[in-house]
Amino acid sequence: MDIERLSKSQIVLLTLLVSFVTSIATGIVTVSLMDQAPPAIAQTVNRVIEHTVEKLVPVAGQPAASAQTIITTEKTVVVKESDLVAAAVERARPSLVHLYTSISENATFLGIGIILDESGSILVDLSSVSDVEQPVVALPDGTRVRSFVTWRHKGVGTATLRVATTTVEGKELSFTPAKLSVVRPTLGQSIVALSGKNIPRIADGLVTALIPLALETGLVIDTNISSDLVMPGSPLINTEGAVIGLSTSVSRATSQEGFMAASSLLPESESGE
Repeated sequence: MDIERLSKSQIVLLTLLVSFVTSIATGIVTVSLMDQAPPAIAQTVNRVIEHTVEKLVPVAGQPAASAQTIITTEKTVVVKESDLVAAAVERARPSLVHLYTSISENATFLGIGIILDESGSILVDLSSVSDVEQPVVALPDGTRVRSFVTWRHKGVGTATLRVATTTVEGKELSFTPAKLSVVRPTLGQSIVALSGKNIPRIADGLVTALIPLALETGLVIDTNISSDLVMPGSPLINTEGAVIGLSTSVSRATSQEGFMAASSLLPESESGE
């Protein structure tokens, strides 16, 4: 075939073929490079999702079954890691509570907890409430209510609280349960720790190790988040806003930057996705 004598249609088809082959080659090279990149680098790359939509449109003046034109539309959506983190934090915050020694505004801060169900069960670090008979729970809207311990799991360092009442001054209290993910974390996974005594604070990082407990079936998620930014009971969430871990005395004894995995936090009868 003499390339200089190609018709316009043949030139267009040849151009499309070259473009198609080039795109495939570029994709293969990109995937190969991303597979070899360290997690710390790969996690900062924007996530790009391409959607290709094809639809058949009948040609004017021609029978619909005999002549149709394919219209292809490509839509590219860029999802930034920072946007995922911000959305995850917003989903998790309504399930976060703070613990104090009393109802008083000057009460001593004890730690953080997460709401487990709509009836007012709260999961906390056992060491934060071990010396307090009736810890006071400060809900996301600022309402403070007394609670009592209903269950202790010394093996992983957690306790479950139950609020003493579901109404305050005639107002029905509302509880937004956290989403617990018992899916095993992966090395290099992006995570966020929630903390803050007076104002909300976050610290993001990566899963750096998965440490099985020696005498328990539990698992400690080690991270590169500074221990100075973590409080007793600080939850660890993924980029979907699900809680995958909790800072407890047992996890911190294993690693100062460690969190007890969600799969270890509750008895088998109480655990869930």
